[in-house]
Amino acid sequence: MKNRYSTIHPLFMSFYSRSLYQDVGKNWKKISFLYLFLLLSVCLIPVIFKIHSQVSDYLLREAPRIVKQVPVLTISKGIVTVNEKMPYIIGNPENNKPLIIIDTTGQFTSLSGSDAIALLTKTKLIIKTDSSEIRLFDLADVDSLRIDQPKLYEWIETFSESFGFILYPIALLVSFLFRIIQALIFAAIGILFARPLKVSLRYQALVSLSIVSMTPAILLDTLYKYVGNEVPSWWLINFLITISYLFFAVKANTDQEMTRDA
Repeated sequence: MKNRYSTIHPLFMSFYSRSLYQDVGKNWKKISFLYLFLLLSVCLIPVIFKIHSQVSDYLLREAPRIVKQVPVLTISKGIVTVNEKMPYIIGNPENNKPLIIIDTTGQFTSLSGSDAIALLTKTKLIIKTDSSEIRLFDLADVDSLRIDQPKLYEWIETFSESFGFILYPIALLVSFLFRIIQALIFAAIGILFARPLKVSLRYQALVSLSIVSMTPAILLDTLYKYVGNEVPSWWLINFLITISYLFFAVKANTDQEMTRDA
């Protein structure tokens, strides 16, 4: 049977239309995941745009305060050379605590007991990713590299311009997989709704109904993230919205509702 509604209609009809959910329950087995992907593709655009703007503004405001402290660094055949008195400390502009330590003398060999997040030695770069994880990078493979303030500004500008384009596909993939898992779980809950309502729906149809039932919550969540106002227990509100629409969707597929709409 041909679909009565396209993938555009749920963007507004999912809020109120029984006939939409009836069509989804009958005919959307092959396009529900495509619809979910397209929905997330659109909804992520304003969110990524906002994050991109925030990151760019932060870099524009904060980066010069750090970059202006960076000396000229030369790495030749894995050996770091700095024409400054060692150890050289780059401070955190917020609290004046050490942020990056440069030491080619061997006085510092680890970040243990230090507030710094990075240590550059004569042959290694040590980075503290969190309070417990330390990553060490051997510079032996770096044949020739010069780092100065103009170069850093160039890197920052490139990162600022490309950040959103890098983040978008990653965020879309993660969001898509997360929403698929949600839909599968909601479909299982839909089985519990279908039994007392005496609705005969296959699990695949319930997955499609779950995906469309998630639409109001996804759209509202996009608005929430873009506006940025804090709402207590927003995740719970999202869950209740989806559950309510899922019940509405399953009920719309009862014989009584189908006959009335027909």
